[in-house]
Amino acid sequence: MDPLLKQRLVGTLVLVALGVVFWPLIFVTPQDRDPVVLQPISGRPVIDQSPIAEPESYQTSVMEALPDAPTTSTAAQGDADLGTQTEIDAVELRSLPPADALAAPLPRIDPPSDASLIDEQGVAVFWVLQVATVGSASRAADIVNGLRERGYKAFSKRYVRVDDELFRVQIGPNAERDVLTRIKPEIDRALRVDSKILRYVQ
Repeated sequence: MDPLLKQRLVGTLVLVALGVVFWPLIFVTPQDRDPVVLQPISGRPVIDQSPIAEPESYQTSVMEALPDAPTTSTAAQGDADLGTQTEIDAVELRSLPPADALAAPLPRIDPPSDASLIDEQGVAVFWVLQVATVGSASRAADIVNGLRERGYKAFSKRYVRVDDELFRVQIGPNAERDVLTRIKPEIDRALRVDSKILRYVQ
């Protein structure tokens, strides 16, 4: 083929291709489209600002289910405090018989019907023998140590009465009240007190 004719054919094809591409852009009127409508901005969302209740703690739910702690009546405790005030020296406790001699275990028998081992709330009942009420921690410690040397499970508890700081010395706790009953006469003789058996209160 003649090169000149070939060039003219190629040029013609290029022009036709360009016409196909640009013809609609130049001569075809674009269709009107729907205008863009801007919607108004919506108002602020309503937020509930009422206070949120504090969640119930596990400890609170457990505490509500627990039985009430055992207590000793004010009258009974006051009578015990008054009857066990003592000025005895702990050295005089050496005359007290050893605990093994007084609190030797007795043959096991069924407890009497009026000596319940649990209270109406299902809490185990333990007893203590209050043997002394003194006004200083050192005197309470001396009596406790003297009793322990004789084999008695003694301890002291601090309490405040009005403006006075006092200390109660007690023996126990023991689930068998009869054991403390057997100890009481010798304790009263050695300490020159009127000891009292009370419900054990932590």
